[in-house]
Formats: sequence, C-alpha cells, structure tokens
Amino acid sequence: MKLTKRQKLLIGLGSLILVLSSVPASASETLMLSMPMGVQSSCISCHNATNPPSGDNLNAFGLDFSDSNGQTWSLELASLDSDGDGCSNGAELGDSDGNGVLDQGVDIHTLSNPGVAGDCSSAGFDEATWSELKSLFNGSR
Repeated sequence: MKLTKRQKLLIGLGSLILVLSSVPASASETLMLSMPMGVQSSCISCHNATNPPSGDNLNAFGLDFSDSNGQTWSLELASLDSDGDGCSNGAELGDSDGNGVLDQGVDIHTLSNPGVAGDCSSAGFDEATWSELKSLFNGSR
C-alpha cells in the first residue's frame, strides 16, 4: 500500500506531536526532579522568582548548580554554602553527603532554601547548639 503525500504529512505531524508531548514542560522541571530535596518544591530553589520566564534570574544556589558538573547534584555542590548563611547546601536540602538520598532522620518540614541567605535549616546545627537552644526554651539556663 502506497501512502499519499497527505497521509505521510499527517503521520509525520502525529509523530511530532507525540514526541513533543512526552518532553517535560521545561528543562528546569527536569532539573528540579534531579535534586535530592525532601520536597521538590518550586523554582525558588534556584531562581529569585517563583515563576521565572526562563533560565534567568538565578539566585546564588542556582548559579552554583548551573556551574556544577553538568548541572548534577554532588558532594562538591552539597558541601558549598551558596547563600552564605552558615548552612551547607546539603544540610539545607537534607542530603549532606550529596549522594542524592535524603539523610537518615531528616524531617522534610525543617529543610530550607540553599539560595536564600538566612533561611538555614535545623539540619545544620550541631548537638551543642541544639542543647543551647533547648536550654533557652526550657528555662534551664
């Protein structure tokens, strides 16, 4: 059976639509899913806006992630403190060793944004700091 020009065009268009519909909405969506966050939250992990029009307007973490080895999560990126707030990116995202798996015992409700200074998760505190904080609230100081 020989296909007409019109049938070939329709098959080609149908194939193109099928391929395009299987591609993620944006590259950023794919990148967000590759991060080890307890909550693959939103654009604000890497951008200064909640709905950026493109790959522009990156925050400090977004710039470091963009510059990392092929935009991949790693120990090197987890060890950085992109926003300079005293917590490593890994501590803020709940994956301090950069292996892509949340650290044991991480409460996803305490995670913070590695691109926003001052938004430091409790995962970055050591035991002595926790003891000090608890004593303040328990009045045992």
